[in-house]
Amino acid sequence: MSSQELEIKNKYTGEIIDRIPADTPETIQAKIKRIHRNQEKLREMDFVERAQILSKFATRLRFKKKQLKELIVAEGGLPIKYSEWEIAIVSNGFKFCEWYYQFMEDKELTSIEGEKFAKIVYLPEGLAACVAPRNTPLSLPLYQLGANYLVGNAAIVKPSTACPLTMIEAYSMMEEAETPGIDALDIAIAPGRWAVDEFIKNDLIKVFLSISSSHTAKDILVSYARMLKKSVDKSMGVPMYTLPFKKFVFECAGNDAGIIMDDVNLEQVAKWNVDASYTNSGQQCFSMKRIIVHRDVYDEYIECVIREMEKLKYGDPMDPDVDIGPLGSRKILMMMEVMVADAKKYDAKIYTGAEKIDTGKDYGLFYKPTLVEIKPELCEDLSKAPFLWREEAFGPVRSVTKADSFEDAIRLANASNYGMRAVVYTSNLERIEIFKKKLEAANIYINARPMLTDITVALGGIKDSAYPPGAKYYPQELVYQKYIMDQTAKNLDKIK
Repeated sequence: MSSQELEIKNKYTGEIIDRIPADTPETIQAKIKRIHRNQEKLREMDFVERAQILSKFATRLRFKKKQLKELIVAEGGLPIKYSEWEIAIVSNGFKFCEWYYQFMEDKELTSIEGEKFAKIVYLPEGLAACVAPRNTPLSLPLYQLGANYLVGNAAIVKPSTACPLTMIEAYSMMEEAETPGIDALDIAIAPGRWAVDEFIKNDLIKVFLSISSSHTAKDILVSYARMLKKSVDKSMGVPMYTLPFKKFVFECAGNDAGIIMDDVNLEQVAKWNVDASYTNSGQQCFSMKRIIVHRDVYDEYIECVIREMEKLKYGDPMDPDVDIGPLGSRKILMMMEVMVADAKKYDAKIYTGAEKIDTGKDYGLFYKPTLVEIKPELCEDLSKAPFLWREEAFGPVRSVTKADSFEDAIRLANASNYGMRAVVYTSNLERIEIFKKKLEAANIYINARPMLTDITVALGGIKDSAYPPGAKYYPQELVYQKYIMDQTAKNLDKIK
């Protein structure tokens, strides 16, 4: 496969920002070999040294904040008011990354007899291949790179080819700073699925960390299974698979439920809900997507939400007053149209929105913030539920439905194949404890402001939102446990 040149366009104007060469299978293989050879340069430093280096790099990020923000806005379409948030996520994460040491610290074990000869130590898994999504040009790919650096893994990160320039700039900043161990890190600029296949089949890669839809993640596992099958050696009379295991870590879609009970300030909650639902045009895995409202306050809540939605300004993402920037691709625009059209087949009520701005090009695309009522009786049987309810709307379309009680709200919230986050607004302290226990999601937020993403906030989900399931932090997924039993002090005289 010969190298090709990629054109990166401004998502709003269509202006070509840059043209960059793409990798080929040969160049990716060469990068993987090179960073693998240099992996020991990372491990010559201890955790504290690597954490200090990342903390210093966080300062460099802040020095180049203006340039990075402009790149994020141009290639990602994220409004400039939110690009600040995108940079802050990773710069604060790097600044305080020593917080993760609790996941790497040796742990002494006490045996049943009370003896203390054993301990668990944590060691880097090995070279990691990381695939980042389009909706976060900087925070997620750089977080993937930084997490591997922190634990001592070599890493190759593939940012989305729709918006690779911000991550390329961040990596160049690391090179310019002569970051110790930088030779064990690299970027893959690779359009198409073939790059993922290169990562899967390469024996040097021990960890595959991907942020994508659950359907993409499952497809990757199917591809891995096909490659395992092709690797079978039957020369010894039994099938023996020559392709080794890899550790797969998938962060996938969210179809988060937001529950609003009848004992809260609806104006305040509606404001937070609009922020949670439509920031970055709803193109966030942890956006609130299924809004569940107690029947007794439903009509009043709808009025409050619509008022807040009408305040949203869409247009040029460089305008500091703009809330809604252009969509990331025509595919997203088409998906929003399909979801709304499908909902209409179920006699869904469209409260507001359901209009597009289509330039006929691959830029300047908008779908107006949309709110669609889904009848509660359609929500429980997912095989028959509207597409908008059962799958993630990765754009500015949200569903709302009525709940008869808090038990009914829990039932509706759990009627999903996804389980990333669930959000509850209620002032009833007894019900809060029930929500915590019964909601099926890895991250539960009670009466919280939206968009919480500081370093202490766990990622992950259950069901189709993550594999392996559960709330987690990347660094702890990139190391393995080693059990060491050392009875030298007890038995040295016996074995001399």
